[in-house]
Amino acid sequence: MKETMRKHPVVSMLAPHLALEDCIVEGYHIRKGTRVFINTWSIGRDPLLWDAPEVFSPERFVCNKGIDVKGQSFELLPFGSGRRMCPGYGLGLKMILCFNYP
Repeated sequence: MKETMRKHPVVSMLAPHLALEDCIVEGYHIRKGTRVFINTWSIGRDPLLWDAPEVFSPERFVCNKGIDVKGQSFELLPFGSGRRMCPGYGLGLKMILCFNYP
């Protein structure tokens, strides 16, 4: 399920966030008041984060149990993170797991 969410996120861009203070993220200077958009589609296909990102490989999460879908791992944010995380993430995951596929 994690691999499907990595390769095909429900939304490609998370809701915009506003920088509350000047900061540096990955070498980029972000000024206070800047709107920041997070592109989950690009993160899921970044070769610096994933080996062979174009390949569908559910096995990549068997060994990497530290990555979750609850917003703690920046590599995988299908439901966003923090206070603005999707309130229905728990229900969505349960529905996928409980659905009886023909």
